[in-house]
Amino acid sequence: MGLFLQITLFPGGDILNCQKALQQCSDDSQLSVQIDECHWSQYPKGSAVLLNNDCCGYEALADKLSSLLDTPVMVLYIYDGDYWGYFLWKDGTREDQFASLANYFREGEPPETPGDAQKVSQYFNVKPEDIDRYLIPWLEEETNRYAYKNDSAVIGDCWQMADFMKALGFDYDQLCLPEAEPESVPTAAPVTEKESWKPYIYNNAKPIDTPVLPNALTDRKYALKWAKKLGAEHIEVIQVLQSKKYKSAVPLLTEAIRTEPNNPALYLLRAFCWNQLEGLNHGMSRKPDMDRDLTKFLEFEPDDIMALRARCPTAATTSRYQRHILDLTKLIELDPENIDLYQLDRAYRYHWVGDDNAARRDLESILQREELWTVDLVYLCREFRMSGF
Repeated sequence: MGLFLQITLFPGGDILNCQKALQQCSDDSQLSVQIDECHWSQYPKGSAVLLNNDCCGYEALADKLSSLLDTPVMVLYIYDGDYWGYFLWKDGTREDQFASLANYFREGEPPETPGDAQKVSQYFNVKPEDIDRYLIPWLEEETNRYAYKNDSAVIGDCWQMADFMKALGFDYDQLCLPEAEPESVPTAAPVTEKESWKPYIYNNAKPIDTPVLPNALTDRKYALKWAKKLGAEHIEVIQVLQSKKYKSAVPLLTEAIRTEPNNPALYLLRAFCWNQLEGLNHGMSRKPDMDRDLTKFLEFEPDDIMALRARCPTAATTSRYQRHILDLTKLIELDPENIDLYQLDRAYRYHWVGDDNAARRDLESILQREELWTVDLVYLCREFRMSGF
């Protein structure tokens, strides 16, 4: 599964009033708004909020917020990494809606109609000609071209939404930017490969913690290996990565991606940088960005084991477990030496999506090999009340 993301823009909105309105919306369980997982930013043109991952009901949220506020409300969204769109409401009335990929679910849903550039420009104080090219449903012959010359995402890429936001005066990166550059970021503790641990075999011994394999988000040596492939033209990027100035590296990598969108190393390195900044100084989580960059990297390097390991847990929401299962299945084929760990992870995903028969088959395979004996294995086997547990 792809990326699901929601952002709400309040042109002319005071951040405190908008926060109070969203707090009221959080009382509606159907919207699944988690206030402590939302991230706000104040812009010259108004306020905006990046909503929590599992928030739902794009239009219902826009409707309710617009009824509570005097300002217009635009709920922007990315659906499953396939397309983007928005709902624009004012005073409890829908003013406009747009989806970049028409007929996605069935004929007429979403409708094959352009967004109203005049209406949007009225509320956001921009020129219609500066946004109207974004508001045309994608046509196959137009994909892989830029709507405007300074865009970061091409037509057909769901992240065209960020270019549209910027044209409205709301920079996506400002909404999600970590708060401060750390003086130094500790490298991840060395993770134990399978060869260096000796599990307890099935007896009454205490199970061990599940070993964690290194991946493209945690392995600094692996990141620097890809950095060396960039060449002399990216010497500044290489230098800031070597000095662990990861926040400084992000804008350099973002600019490099804009000019070299087909260079896989740039995406992997930016994902690595986001992960090193994760959780520092209470900055906003960039897990959706890591997921996006790893997915882009895997388009170029589909059999990269380190990237597949990294992408599986990056965006751990219910909607993405099916993709996790596919990634883990591929890892079993590419890296059979660690089959027990992958099958255990896959068993959990099968269980979470409701396929308990498949989960049991994975657990039985692990038990038959008698090589893995971990807390997570024991827990799931007991959950299924398997023989001997």
